[in-house]
Amino acid sequence: TDQAVELAKYLQSTKAVMYGAFWCPHCQRQKELFGKEAWKYITYVECSPKGYKSQYATCLSNGIDGYPSWKFGNGKSQGGEMELIDIATTSGFKKKFAFDGSLEEGQVPSLGGGGCK
Repeated sequence: TDQAVELAKYLQSTKAVMYGAFWCPHCQRQKELFGKEAWKYITYVECSPKGYKSQYATCLSNGIDGYPSWKFGNGKSQGGEMELIDIATTSGFKKKFAFDGSLEEGQVPSLGGGGCK
């Protein structure tokens, strides 16, 4: 959606990072929630040693112990799968109108939140 792209651009501008692993279904769902168009703006760090362009050492040095994990530009961190409305709120995303979570509902089936270890 347009608001997912706007959120992703905001996250990029504030240097937010999502840490994940290619084998983690919660990470895959997190990517799908943004959608292909918005995802290209997200800074993603692959933490699995066997993953493509793995940055395993970066993940260790940042204390990442579960996936997905977010580090936001406002200094906040959050582990586990998040809905876009929660990412918007936690990251401090503000725009002319409120982020409408209902526009994102039903886009991608829920895995019940959580994350991978």
